[in-house]
Amino acid sequence: MAQPALDFFKKRNLLIKAEVTEGTDSSPVGATDGFRLFDGNSSTEFDKVERMLDRSFFGGDPFVVANRRAKIEGEFELYPPPTPGAVSTSDADCAKILLPAGFAVTKDSGAETTTYNPISSAIPSATAYWHHTGTLIKVLGARADISGIAIEIGQRFKAKASITGDYTEVTDAAAPTVTLPSTVPVVASARNMRTTLSTLVRGATTSTDGTPLSNLLVWGKALSVDMGNALAHKEYSSKSVNQISDRKPTFSLRIARTDGTNDFNPWYVRDNGIVLLASVKLFNVEGTPSSTLTGLYSALNVRCQIENITPTDIDGDYGWELTGPCIPSDTGGDEFTIVFGDQA
Repeated sequence: MAQPALDFFKKRNLLIKAEVTEGTDSSPVGATDGFRLFDGNSSTEFDKVERMLDRSFFGGDPFVVANRRAKIEGEFELYPPPTPGAVSTSDADCAKILLPAGFAVTKDSGAETTTYNPISSAIPSATAYWHHTGTLIKVLGARADISGIAIEIGQRFKAKASITGDYTEVTDAAAPTVTLPSTVPVVASARNMRTTLSTLVRGATTSTDGTPLSNLLVWGKALSVDMGNALAHKEYSSKSVNQISDRKPTFSLRIARTDGTNDFNPWYVRDNGIVLLASVKLFNVEGTPSSTLTGLYSALNVRCQIENITPTDIDGDYGWELTGPCIPSDTGGDEFTIVFGDQA
């Protein structure tokens, strides 16, 4: 039996680049715009406009194809660049996906952080070239939905992306040579992860009723966020635009109830409508205890309210899975953030 050809299935290349003018091909290239999208796949769809015929026999109605769209989906990893707060070298590899999904980037060279905040307007569009099985699909005016942004014990910092836009061409094309980062992101463990909780309430003294808290170190198993984007393709008299709307992000946090969390009562926090700040930092190095870790890190932060409390087993400890909506402040953009930094 002949060995199957794996070449077609290995070469799944995504090239993606921001557009200067929406819907105008930005011509991404492999050397600078290649992105690692794991288990990627694509599909195409369109609006079917039929022409009804009056006839005395059975048969389908002819139609024309309008409003052609393509969707590219896959999983990607998030990890810090070598210099998170630098001006020109701190954009993370995942920024190619995050920006057309509705994020803005803020760099702080003093704090050595690069922060990605969700935004609600002026979301840039992108051109995406999807190469798979010898086929090239060109997608213009693309925007993305990010789901399952998660830091979880035993996994790398990962998320799933869905990119939607107008496809202009599907043709045979050889996969380009793509320059990809050689870094293999770390796996989250008890030795390189730090989880903290804070509550936004009146007063400044500690108590045992669940509030207030400030950077309480807890044993966290996982924190995840879904952006809640709704990708909509709308047609106008002069143009069609792919949009992000109806964003309602949600979170899920799993923590153990150990001695370190006796000051945290999730029922009290929920029943009193208290806003909770939860942060998980994943460091590129291991150490013990986790409170003394330093160096490059990735972080996922949420500003949220607890809606559901589910008691659960956390590695042999009694714990909770907390879920609910991410709540922005009056200024917005802080309902959740992705941060890459270098902690001295």
